[in-house]
Amino acid sequence: MTTLVFRYLYFLLKIEYCSECCVFVWEKQRYQTKQFYNLQLLKTNYVNIKTIFQTVFFLFLISNGIAQVAVGNGSYTTTFPGSDSAGRNNFPSGEPQVSGNAANKPIPTNDWWSKLVKENHADNLFNYPMTLKTTNTGLTVTYIPWGPIGDSSPIEIGLEGLSTDKTTVSDFSDWTVTMNWNDGTHQLEATTGIGMPFVYFTKDASSNLQLNIKSGNVSISNEMITVENAANGGDFVIYAPTGSTWSKSGTVYSSTLNDKNYWSIAMLPQSGINISTVANEYKKYAYVFPENTVTDWVFNESTSKVTTTFTVTTAIKEGNNSNVLLGLLPHQWANLAPSSATPTGYDYQGVRGTIKTLEANSFIVENTFKGILPTMPNLGHNSSSFKPQELYKKISSIENDGLATWTDSYNEGQVMNRLIQTARIADQRGNSVARDKMIATVKERLEDWLTYQSGEVAFLFYYNNSWSTLLGYPAGHGQDSNVNDHHFHWGYFIHAAAFLEQFEPGWANEYGAMINLLIRDAASPDRNDDQFPFLRNFSPYAGHSWANGFASFPQGNDQESTSESMQFASSLIHWGTITENDEIRDLGIYIYTTEQTAIEEYWFDMSNRNFQANQQYSLVSRVWGNSYDNGTFWTSDIAASYGIELYPMHGGSLYLGQNKDYIQTIWNELKQHTQILNPNDNNPNLWHDTIWKYLSFLDPEEALDLYDQNTDRTLKFGISDAQTYHWLHTMKSLGTLEASVTANYPIAAVFNNNGTKTYVAHNYADTPKTVTFSDGYELQVPANQMITSRDANISAILAADKTEINKDELVNLTAIVSGNGITKVAFYNEDNLLEEIQTAPYTFSTVNLDYGIHNLYAKVFKGTDYVYSNIITIQVGAQKPYNDINHAIPGTIEAAHYDYFEGGVGQNITYFDASVVNEGDFRTNEYVDALTVTNEGNTVGWISAGEWLEYTIDVQNTGCYAVDMRYASGNSNGGGPIYFEINGQKVSENIGFSATGGWNNWTTKTVNMNLTQGIHILRMMVDQGEFNIGRMEFTFSGSACAVPQILDLPFDFETFPTTADFNNFDGATATVEPITTPQSNGNSTSNMAKIVRDGGQSWAGAYINLNNNLDFTNNKYISLNVWTEAPIGTSVQIKLEQQSGSSTFGLETTTKTTGAWETLYWDFSQLGASNYNKLVFMFDIGNVGDGSNTSTFYFDDVQQTATLSTKENLLSQFKIFPNPTEDLLYVVSTSYKLTKIEIYNVVGKKLKSFSKNLDKININDLSHGMYLLKIYTENNSVMTKILKN
Repeated sequence: MTTLVFRYLYFLLKIEYCSECCVFVWEKQRYQTKQFYNLQLLKTNYVNIKTIFQTVFFLFLISNGIAQVAVGNGSYTTTFPGSDSAGRNNFPSGEPQVSGNAANKPIPTNDWWSKLVKENHADNLFNYPMTLKTTNTGLTVTYIPWGPIGDSSPIEIGLEGLSTDKTTVSDFSDWTVTMNWNDGTHQLEATTGIGMPFVYFTKDASSNLQLNIKSGNVSISNEMITVENAANGGDFVIYAPTGSTWSKSGTVYSSTLNDKNYWSIAMLPQSGINISTVANEYKKYAYVFPENTVTDWVFNESTSKVTTTFTVTTAIKEGNNSNVLLGLLPHQWANLAPSSATPTGYDYQGVRGTIKTLEANSFIVENTFKGILPTMPNLGHNSSSFKPQELYKKISSIENDGLATWTDSYNEGQVMNRLIQTARIADQRGNSVARDKMIATVKERLEDWLTYQSGEVAFLFYYNNSWSTLLGYPAGHGQDSNVNDHHFHWGYFIHAAAFLEQFEPGWANEYGAMINLLIRDAASPDRNDDQFPFLRNFSPYAGHSWANGFASFPQGNDQESTSESMQFASSLIHWGTITENDEIRDLGIYIYTTEQTAIEEYWFDMSNRNFQANQQYSLVSRVWGNSYDNGTFWTSDIAASYGIELYPMHGGSLYLGQNKDYIQTIWNELKQHTQILNPNDNNPNLWHDTIWKYLSFLDPEEALDLYDQNTDRTLKFGISDAQTYHWLHTMKSLGTLEASVTANYPIAAVFNNNGTKTYVAHNYADTPKTVTFSDGYELQVPANQMITSRDANISAILAADKTEINKDELVNLTAIVSGNGITKVAFYNEDNLLEEIQTAPYTFSTVNLDYGIHNLYAKVFKGTDYVYSNIITIQVGAQKPYNDINHAIPGTIEAAHYDYFEGGVGQNITYFDASVVNEGDFRTNEYVDALTVTNEGNTVGWISAGEWLEYTIDVQNTGCYAVDMRYASGNSNGGGPIYFEINGQKVSENIGFSATGGWNNWTTKTVNMNLTQGIHILRMMVDQGEFNIGRMEFTFSGSACAVPQILDLPFDFETFPTTADFNNFDGATATVEPITTPQSNGNSTSNMAKIVRDGGQSWAGAYINLNNNLDFTNNKYISLNVWTEAPIGTSVQIKLEQQSGSSTFGLETTTKTTGAWETLYWDFSQLGASNYNKLVFMFDIGNVGDGSNTSTFYFDDVQQTATLSTKENLLSQFKIFPNPTEDLLYVVSTSYKLTKIEIYNVVGKKLKSFSKNLDKININDLSHGMYLLKIYTENNSVMTKILKN
């Protein structure tokens, strides 16, 4: 919504959306502006503007050209999509508190001063060394060594008579902010920055400076006022212009500033100084004002050095000095480049350690980037205890995992990462089937997130123009309402994008632009970006990211999970490298190396120089603006404090392994303060896998031993057991990280195992690359591959002539090998050596395979080096019916009487259960959660999505069977759906279960199945769980199931539904009646539905109860044709409810025409197979109907569809420019022939029509304002908005 009209109206009006009553509430804004766009609307009174804007706003909602912004194959919306069924989805309230230059820039968030842009005042401004607070009368300056400012206000700086209700941000730069107070008569500005011991002030020409010095020893020396021990031992000096004098009244000091408009205040070093001497020394800096600060970085690939230059542009108010006084933080002064100016001034002590002062306008920091990897290399087999079949099983256990439809942007990223790490390992192991399943799962969901469809409220991005930010829905942890954690959340998404481009080259051409948009949102490297602020999350001077969008806590901004911040940086490196975008790659490397130094100083204190003496642990989990602690936002458990700084652990986490002495310190503390050595520990805050991987940087052998002792642990959400197994065995083979060696390519690392170095690099390019390491070693890396210096350069693929056999049947195996120097091939069944073959062909026939599942593989040798082939699973034994008796149909099947596998546990053969623990008491050797229930028999519970059960049935006669299913559901929204299939063909509809009020409150649901005579395997597939299932009684009911006139979509109203099927509520009346003129124009059917709204409530409507639950798995849209004389922009809502249950879900769209048929769409794709079986029709929400033509709505052809109509996508085929325009408007399409163009006003009245020269039309005679442009092609039409200047 970036047009001039909308910007004006947006500032004038405030829109609030009530998700429960589905109406808009309009509230006038107290927005002040001296000059706005020259629009005729400015002359319109508020009431008229409100009326026009309501119509225009609805048009914005339905205008594809405004609400949906195409970015490659992806898109986002600029219109708030509304809340989901749980009331989620939000955006920051209010308007940014900005003025001056800041009002013309994207709004910065996530900085130390960000509370200023959100609230009227900020009381948590910690710039190191000072503490600041804004008030109605000016700026409070104090010194708080630790914690919140509280009521400390020793020095209040303002102007005589100044009183305003808020402070705005009038300007900002890379590490400074300018605050502004303006009450219409007086104007005050104050500028300061991180590490600056000064605050610099200016004022309007007529006001007098006023200081209220409430504590400390005050002395005046000409233009200087010194305040000794103002607060907590802090000493301050106020420097007025030379020649200024002071007047005093009580604690108030005033000055005309010798008719100047500037002054400054400095905090002096806390100890070891002569106050008067230093106050005079500092005077030369007092009149050198910072006008701009800039951070520039350069990455030198050949040296792996990142050089960062900090520069201040100054304005000299008086005197000859041109340099400011800068305070360098530990991560800066400890890493200065050889060519940099160095601190020689006084030191300050603060919460971030020692601040060293530098008299200069520039300095240079140099850091070394030491490499990352996409995953650990395929060398785990060199670990003596590595078992390829164990890794195979761990991969297999999650390869079919889906992604939850109920999630948020943070949890989604974690689960995607779990699949990504596992898929990379599957690829290394030659398990392409598992790899491709996980790729497909991640791809489908990520593309869903990156694509907005009109009407959807989940898995989308929304750009909020007011706050210059991209919000992802559904959000988590305040990502939407407070702009929190964007780097955390987007880091997972960007990492996933790099993964997809690796395995599906070209994906970035389709969706890469959307990924780049996410990068710009969290860390735009362009100060001229017109959508996003420069480096939103990353503070270039503080050296680390801030997580809180508006620094909303008393102790200032904060960051908890530095490891996820580093993941964001590593994801940029991967993405920039694989897409050959050096700007993004170097941005990632800059953030990665800089933030690493800050983490090592302020979260880890590796040099033991920053933590206070009373800090108990050797790390902190939260760094605040003016403190730090070992808490987390969900627990005070110290185990979580360690874990949150390490998770997630993957190839981008190698920075954690560079200081082995520190790792030893942390490991000692973990052993002392947690139960990490206890194999029976089940503390959910102790993330064993993460800690073991961290330990492997120090002692991979011990880490692996601990892993082997605790195989039954509960995995943290987002953790892959396969990745832990692979990581630990690989680290055992590699040794520890050799951080002293770098490479001239970023995706590279070196490891050292007792003096033997292993060089690793992954080449993302499409051509071979020579990676040169700093010790001179060169590694030749083929295109799109990971290579190590220890690779044997041989490989093998194992093939088998069959994978399911009877006992004593043979399986013929062939190892297809590549590479030179192969000395032998050994065939294995699990750990058992079957045969060794010395020469090609490498074939072998198995014998005496016992009942069960056998994992066969080949081990190929090249001297003492070896590699493993892929694994082939052989099933020996058959699937058998329960008790070896087929279930006779007609008859009864108890749910827990599923088939068994004669070879052992039936997982993945006769059933699939999401857990490997039977929570019940029946058939406890199997994984299915089976439970014996009195009067119900052997039931199955704890059912979750994706599970299935199989039953061998013997159908006596072909025909229709009524199935009475006993079930219970303690979920208030009910459970399911499920369905039944035979040989992959569905034999039932989707079956949902209503809530029964308890998990042991059983009831019956009857469904029909058409079954054919004979023996079959009947599979029960679970789309969603939340129910228990008991007996299923099959009764023959006829030769074939009748096709009843059931009330399920589609509805054409020819035979059903009828008037009697509608249920009216709150003032609406629905009928089905014959079509007559004028509705017969454009509709050739016989009947249609009609709803007349007359009195009652503003939400009046009608609903139809459906026979079955709605399933949006494949057909994700609901569409209907509608005809009404109501104005364009009238709301139409489809609401889904439960006949038994309280859950609801509604989506709203608006009409695009009046007095003609049109097709409307609602996107319910996020629901998948839903539990909703009531369809509610609601028209003109928010207004009470009056029975007139504009309160009458005709509709027809209600159906589910898989895609939008051609018409919905038509607009994207036209280029309409310039827009806004003053006279000529060009309408161009290379795909369609234009036949007519019409122009309407915002209330739907046609004003102009063109039938010739349609590529260029003149609208000079129209008044200034918003209009609707309707474009006709030979077979269709589409409408969009235009703006006439």
